[in-house]
Amino acid sequence: MSNETTIPEFNPSGSDVVAETKRLTEELMEYIRTNVPENRQRSIALTNYEQAAMWAVKANFV
Repeated sequence: MSNETTIPEFNPSGSDVVAETKRLTEELMEYIRTNVPENRQRSIALTNYEQAAMWAVKANFV
């Protein structure tokens, strides 16, 4: 497994929405790690999924 992760266990708020967002993002990222060749485009895709998850989580606390 590479360094990219949404750190699913980090959820100080205990929010179910945060937990599910992180779980689904991690599942998708793992699918990409397993099925997409390791290259710059894959790295960018993983970074952008991680960033999307971050913003989705933050949107719950504004």
